Amino acid sequence: MARHHQHVTIIGVGLLGGSIGLALKALHGRDVHVAGVGRSLDSLNAAIKAGAIDSAHLDAAEAAPSTDLVILATPVCTFEHHLRRLAPVLKKSAWVTDVGSTKLAVVKTANRLIGQDRFIGSHPMAGSDVRGVANASADLFAAATCIITPSSKTPPTLRRRASGLWKSLGMKTIEMSPARHDQVVARISHLPHLLSAALMLLPKDDDLAAAAGGFKDMTRISGGDVEMWRDILLTNKQNILAALDAYEKRLRETRRIIAAADVSAIERNLIKAQLRRRLFVNGNLNR
Repeated sequence: MARHHQHVTIIGVGLLGGSIGLALKALHGRDVHVAGVGRSLDSLNAAIKAGAIDSAHLDAAEAAPSTDLVILATPVCTFEHHLRRLAPVLKKSAWVTDVGSTKLAVVKTANRLIGQDRFIGSHPMAGSDVRGVANASADLFAAATCIITPSSKTPPTLRRRASGLWKSLGMKTIEMSPARHDQVVARISHLPHLLSAALMLLPKDDDLAAAAGGFKDMTRISGGDVEMWRDILLTNKQNILAALDAYEKRLRETRRIIAAADVSAIERNLIKAQLRRRLFVNGNLNR
């Protein structure tokens, strides 16, 4: 293992943090020490028992002095607290990344508290509607994409470190600016979650007795972590509102052609969506 990754601290050992720990231990075994930071010794002890971490800590500052890499895996609105605890005690060679679903606010805060030379944002596009280290998996990231969000002055060495970390877990990596990242994920991640939640709230209780595969598929992600999603909505508000406006416009057009019984327009829209979905699933959409 590369020297700068011999000691890794994961703050937040839930589904994502626990899966990172399991993947690192599967790859490197005793060559890496994974320290876990959390709010509950019970959950941290469960992470030790699962093999995701080697040691448990209730304070980031307690684990940080010997660490080479810190990975923030808590809800994004908690990052500033942890970064303030880390800043005075991190050794100069250590670097920090995260798994947060929003980036612009996170990167600005981290650059101010840690510095552009030591922090680089990451967003592994992997997850589940379940939560907790009990559902963590060393294979969670296999063949998924991680978006890396360097700042304007991020050193090339740090970009390579971040890319190398996620590729070692089986991920493909792409780079975006923090602002571009937040625009993109508002449409492809944050909006779908809101639509799933809204759909789950739409039927009457009696209606749900007849619900089957399609409804279950569309509402699956509404079971996600509430604290995490609350912070996502608060830190990417403007982009999410823009995505909602665009979707509302699309719905109004769909309603118009249905109300007009415009058969050709209805078929055209359904076929266009069907073909685009097929290209997307087969990986041919941007080729």
